[in-house]
Order: sequence, then structure tokens, then C-alpha cells
Amino acid sequence: MLEIQEKEKPDSMDDRKKKLQEDDRKKKLQEIVVEIRNSILTAYFLVMMLLYPLYMKDGYQNIGDIKYFFFQKISLLTILLIACVAVVLFPLQGKRPSVTAFYKNLSGTDWFVYGYLFLLLFSYVCTPFREEAFLGAEGWYLGLVSQLLFISIYFLFSRYFEWNEKMPYAMLLGSGLVFLLGILNRYSIYLFGLGGSKQMSIFISTLGNINWFCGYWSIFCPIGAALYWTGRSVWQRAAAGAYVVICFLIGVLQGSSSAYLALAGMFLFLFSLSFRENRKMYRFLELCILFLLSCQTARALRYVPGLTVNYESAPGLFLTDTNATLYLGIAAGVFYLFFRYLTERKNFQVIRWKKIRGAVFLLLFLTSLGFVALITVNTCSPDGIFGLEDVPLFVFQDAWANYRGATWTDGVLAWRSMTLPYKIIGIGPDCFAAYLYSIPELAERAYAQFGNSRLTNAHNEWLTVLVNQGILGLSGYVGIFVSAIRNFIKKAQTQPALYLCAAAVLTYTVHNMVSFQQVLNAPFVFMILGIGEGIRRNS
Repeated sequence: MLEIQEKEKPDSMDDRKKKLQEDDRKKKLQEIVVEIRNSILTAYFLVMMLLYPLYMKDGYQNIGDIKYFFFQKISLLTILLIACVAVVLFPLQGKRPSVTAFYKNLSGTDWFVYGYLFLLLFSYVCTPFREEAFLGAEGWYLGLVSQLLFISIYFLFSRYFEWNEKMPYAMLLGSGLVFLLGILNRYSIYLFGLGGSKQMSIFISTLGNINWFCGYWSIFCPIGAALYWTGRSVWQRAAAGAYVVICFLIGVLQGSSSAYLALAGMFLFLFSLSFRENRKMYRFLELCILFLLSCQTARALRYVPGLTVNYESAPGLFLTDTNATLYLGIAAGVFYLFFRYLTERKNFQVIRWKKIRGAVFLLLFLTSLGFVALITVNTCSPDGIFGLEDVPLFVFQDAWANYRGATWTDGVLAWRSMTLPYKIIGIGPDCFAAYLYSIPELAERAYAQFGNSRLTNAHNEWLTVLVNQGILGLSGYVGIFVSAIRNFIKKAQTQPALYLCAAAVLTYTVHNMVSFQQVLNAPFVFMILGIGEGIRRNS
């Protein structure tokens, strides 16, 4: 018996040694897998941030197609590479998490993304416009393939991407170049053979149409502003401050009025969170001053010989040709100095004055409610009220808000004309136009409004999703954004990078209440959703 025990001892020690070596091998292998996946996603991130916005071919000709197929190919290649890594190394990675553990680790946003994915696939299977739904409407390409790519981007970045403090600067560098080119374009300086004819004034920088440009801008401007707002080092604030001045300058020059809705959303978001501490309120006030300074910078540039703004119909140009922004800037500067005096000499704490925030939001709510009431009364009553029945802004009609009245009405009429099953699941991804023009009465109305220009969306993202993916699809889509913003803000005090993600997602959402999803904003917002979810999961 003793001899047997003595023989078993070294064997058990050898077994333990082998087990430790095997565990160490598996751990190293897992680290290699993580490193490979992160390297692939980092390369994709840099290509999308630095190259994709600048990539052009033959100027503005077919720029939507050029951008989309670049995005499609680089995204599919990235997914394929990560899939290959998973297939080759999967058998070697040892113990895999259980199904129960997998479901326990899903966040609310994950569930909404899965719900949206399911409804998207179901909508595609049931659509009578299968061919259109696969790639999407020509020139837009927001069909099944793109939506699946957006969802894949979200999950890849939320699970495998490692965020670090240098990443925001890649965002600022790529988008900053795009915005600088846009500023030059607005002053009739065209580089890279973009051309400067009057017919090109609706196009800008390397993104094409001003509405597409503004959709991209609505994501990256708030990232720069939030980076400045959270920045603690002087150099970080200096870089972010220079960037936001460029953003604000092109924001008032580019030509799309939806930029002001995005700016309002961004400033209200930062204002509401600035009551948490004095330092944040300092930064918020500084951002306000920088915006007013940008307006006066644009005004000063008008007096430089040879510089002439070539898009005089831009709705924000009045801000660049008035003393109002100058006086407001001076007033904001005086208030800022007074606020600093109070906090440094009188121990003033802004957190004690949260009632001011509540009063501001109550006033905004009542103002919005009154505005809607005025529009309703002036639209429904032949006599109107307060003599505003002849003011276009206060009467809802096709031309209201740059023809948003027409596009929103068309979207509502399209959804109302559907049978109940299609109202619930939608007519199919990016099939808004296919359906609209298949109904004779709606097609006749659209031709009368827009001529040969094809209406491919309602110029309201949520209304477009309602038509394309129905009530259930819209519920999932709205849930993605609402849950993400809520979760990001909840964790942002310990992970400041989440403020950047929340600001970008919120401002994109606000902007797209009067605009649309497209291949120059949707890939980025889903990437940021994924990055934010990844930071939140790992914190």
C-alpha cells in the first residue's frame, strides 16, 4: 500500500503541473485572440475615422454609391477576418461561457438591438419588394445588408474593441479635416479638384449634399464639445477647443437649418449635466463663448479680400453678420468671470441651484407646447389666431419647415394606407419609396410635390423606420437609442468617455427628427453605440 501511494504522488504532481501549463497555454492563446480581434477592429476604426469621410472618386459624381460600396467592402472584410479568427482558434480556447451566462450578460440595449434585428429580418421576409429591400433604394443603400452591417458593427465594438484615451483624437483629426475643407468650400476655395461652380454650392467638402454633411457633423461636433467639457488637461482642452471652433464655424456656414436643432440638443444636454459641479459649468459657459466667437470669426472672414460666401441662402448666415452675437459674447464673458468670482471667493456651488435647470426645461416645454398649439389653431382655423395665419412657420402645410410638412405627411399617409400586418412589421428595409410610389394616390401627390426627385424617406428617421419596419421595429429602434443614452449617462461619472458617446447619440437622434439615416452617419452612430456599450460593460 505504501509503495502504491509513493508512486501516485509524483504522478499527481506531474498532472497538476501539466494542468497548470495547459491553463497557462489557454490563457496566452485567449490573450492572442483578444489582441488579434482588437487589432482588426482598431484598423477598421482608423480607416472609418480617417479615410472613409475623405475618400472620393470622380468628385461628386455618384458620391453616394462610392461611399456606400467603400463602407460595405471594408465592413465585410473586417467581419470576415474576425470570423476567420473565431473559426480557426475556437476549438483551442478551452471552456466557453454557458448559454445562461450569455443571456445574463446582455444589457437592455443588447435586447433592443436583437429585437430590432429580428423585426428587420421578419420585415424583409414578408416584404413584397424583396429586391429593393436587399440593398435598399438606389443611391441610399439602407436595405437589409446595410442594417445587418450596422448591427454587426455594434456587437463587434461592444464586445471586442478596447477603447483608450487616444481614440477621440482620431475622431477629431478625420472629421476636422472634413470640416476645414467645408469652410474653404464655403469661401469658394476648392481643393482636390472638387470644382467651384454655382451648381456645386449645395455640395460641400468630401461628403456631398449639405444634408449628408450635416448628418455627419451632428455626430462629431458633440464629441468634440463633450471632450472639451470633460477635459482636465490644458492641452486636451486646447485641442478640443480648436476643434469645436471649426465645428461651430462650419455649422453656421454649411447651409442646412437642421444644424441648429442639433446644436440646441447638444447645448441642452451639456447644460443639464453641468449642474453636477462648478468645473463642468465653467466648461459649458466656455463652449457658449466659443460658439459666439465662431460667429464673429465668420463675420471677420467676410472682410478678407477674395473671400466670399457662396451659399447666401444658408439660414445661419445672419449670425455671422450681426452685432447680436458680439454683444451676447461680451455678456457671456462678463457672466463667466462673475461666476468664477462667486465660486472662488464666495464658495458658490452650482449643484445647489438645480432648480434653475428645472425652470429652464419647464419654460422650454411650455414654449414648445405653445408653439404646437399655435400651429394647430392656425392650421385648423380659417381665421387663425394673433394674426399668424399668414406666417408660414405657424401654419402646417406642405412647404412648412423647408417642406418637412410634405415629407412628414407623406410618411404618415403611407403608414396609414397599409394593411394591419404591415403597419405592425413594416413594408421592408429601405422600401419607403418603393411602397409610396406603388400607391397611385400617394405617387401622384409625391410627383406634384417633388417632381422627378424621388422621395426615399420622410425626412424624419423615426417616421421612416415606422414605414419600413412598422410599430414593432420602431419600438426596438427607439429602445436602442433611449436605453443607450440612459446607460451611458448613468456610468459616465466614473467613465467620462461615456459622455462623448451619449452626446453623439443624443444629438444624432435630435438632428434626425428632421433628417434621415444615411451611410455617412449611421455606421458612425452604431460604432459609437458599440464603443459606449463596451466601455460600460468593462467598467
